[in-house]
Amino acid sequence: MNKNKLISICADDFGITDKVDKTIVDLLKKKRITETSCMVLSENFKNSSKELKKIPFEFGSGIHLTLTDFHSLTSPKSISKDGKLLSFKDLFIKIYKKEVLAEEISKEINAQLDSFENLMDSKPDFIDGHHHIHQLSLIRDLIFDILKKRYKNSLPWVRNTYEDKFIILKIKISLFKTFLISYYGYKLKKKAILNNFKTNNGFSGIYDFKQNSNYKKLFVNFIKSINDKHLLMVHPGESDENLQKIDSVTSTRNLERDFLKSDDFLNILEENSVELRPLHTIIS
Repeated sequence: MNKNKLISICADDFGITDKVDKTIVDLLKKKRITETSCMVLSENFKNSSKELKKIPFEFGSGIHLTLTDFHSLTSPKSISKDGKLLSFKDLFIKIYKKEVLAEEISKEINAQLDSFENLMDSKPDFIDGHHHIHQLSLIRDLIFDILKKRYKNSLPWVRNTYEDKFIILKIKISLFKTFLISYYGYKLKKKAILNNFKTNNGFSGIYDFKQNSNYKKLFVNFIKSINDKHLLMVHPGESDENLQKIDSVTSTRNLERDFLKSDDFLNILEENSVELRPLHTIIS
């Protein structure tokens, strides 16, 4: 019996910029992370996906469904403005007011899944969403319906951001933000289980992304009191002008990259009896 806790560390936003992608590929090759979540909307992903496919051992590759801020594949009018997808805030409000067209969102989700399959030559191991957009009720339900139709014999697992409230209080990081995101994660997790989707058992990695963050200290707190099949979200990379133009998470990507490449990272895992595995190999 393995005495270690088996968890997964997932790097989000693969495809966002070339420098972020190179960092993630390097960390995967060094086995400092176990999977990555891919944004297929960028032109950059077409080239970077080739590097992912060259990695000679098993890891998790999922799709980071993107319905905010970027240029879409299908130009859904009800969730776009001036050619770009709406901000999270504006999309949230439009969904709340029931001003979006479900068929447009379904078409965009299917187009992104098509793009992932065409470029990666496989179905995604898992599904999540940029800004956790996959957990909003309308989008969540559309995703479940689409996945069951496309992959009925081999469902991908679905990320949830739920964590037990007592563990959140022990972690003590960005409490309001974490509790809010966990609330939506709980609703998704409950519905995922009812629909026979596998999902992670616990979630961490949320913080304020401030430039002066002590990421080593944050990481130690993130893995406090975690259970098997836990998912830890990270955003490693290298900040540059291209990234600064399109995303708010910039300089902290450098901090996360440097920590994940360090001996401190490995020592902390060992001290806490944590072993890294792709999540689909733990929950299958």
